[in-house]
Amino acid sequence: MIRTKGRRIDRGAATRFAGACLLWLTGAAMAQTTAPAATQAAEFWIRVTASEVNVRARPDVNSTPVARVPRDTLLRATGVEYGWYRVRPPEGVFSLVAAAFIERRGADEGVVSLRSGALRVRVGSLVRAVDPERSDVQTLLENGTPVRVLGEQGAWLRIVPPAGVGYYVSSEHAERVSDEAAAKLRPVGAVAERTRPPAEPSAAPAEAPDLSGPWGRQLLAVESAIAAEAERPALEQQWGELIARLRPIALQREEPMVAELARRWITQLEERLAQRQTLRAADELIRRSAREQAQHERELERIARLRQRAATQPAFTAQGELLRSQAVSDAGGRRFYKLQDPVTHRVEAYLRTVPGGPELEPHVGRYVGVRGTRHADARLGADIVEVRELVVLGELGPATQPASGRG
Repeated sequence: MIRTKGRRIDRGAATRFAGACLLWLTGAAMAQTTAPAATQAAEFWIRVTASEVNVRARPDVNSTPVARVPRDTLLRATGVEYGWYRVRPPEGVFSLVAAAFIERRGADEGVVSLRSGALRVRVGSLVRAVDPERSDVQTLLENGTPVRVLGEQGAWLRIVPPAGVGYYVSSEHAERVSDEAAAKLRPVGAVAERTRPPAEPSAAPAEAPDLSGPWGRQLLAVESAIAAEAERPALEQQWGELIARLRPIALQREEPMVAELARRWITQLEERLAQRQTLRAADELIRRSAREQAQHERELERIARLRQRAATQPAFTAQGELLRSQAVSDAGGRRFYKLQDPVTHRVEAYLRTVPGGPELEPHVGRYVGVRGTRHADARLGADIVEVRELVVLGELGPATQPASGRG
């Protein structure tokens, strides 16, 4: 929990994106757990029969396309679901995990590092920009699970899809082939090879335009600037000015093929611009979550010290954080105070002052021990302590509770 102006609110809200940024969270249900069992069989080869086919995260035309593969590509299938082939991840396809929960142990190695819970693994895409916080959850990884890191994406890491994660190709656009046929086809249609993440805009579309004219030369100058900008860290890339430079090239009519290429680049850069905003929000969310977690750890240490201090003194009737209560104490309208466990927020006892006893109001918000007469109150359904003595054990800072979910 975090305290805001004396109130505590659930810090789980601080770890959600758009619901709030990181579910930007809980994403979608895990494909492995929501889909019915696949028709199981020994692994077999399939061949792509359409000119270009999407490989998707789920057996659903509305699911995220993670890669596109051309005709005659061979994929290793592990079963069939809803008329879709479930295939092993093609080379180059990646998953996403929050970098804050991965302990790096080399350039391409890491281990899941959590205090509790499990790490969500989310769908990444080579086809389009995805919001990692809204992307489908593929599986959960326990603490200590090794991962292979492929690269960084803002506050996220691209990793090799974990064991058991599958992808899907529609059977309308692929056919099953024998091992012998696959062996013969392999020289023609290679097994889905590693494809790189979406590349920088290229000056060579299907029909390469003539770039020797005045507009073409301007386009080449912008291309050099795009390449230079792409070398900067993702969160520092600035695409607005380059988009502005491309617009007049896209609007001119003297060199139509150059204009078409400029329009394509604008679309790609606008996607990168939107993705950068997403990454910035995710990065800030992870940083804030880390700060709150650190504050929580400090507060637990402080509470542990206060309890140790209480243990060195004569036994208290009750101890905890002293807070005001809305419960009415007596016919005169006086209100109770209460002692509450600062970690679990369980009420230890309600407190009532007695003539000659200590004042309670000056110590609200402090960790205290009290001595006095304790008895059960059936009306309140709790114990009441008539306070004769109060000992201040220490001050409390903002109490926090650890997040229930990760990534």
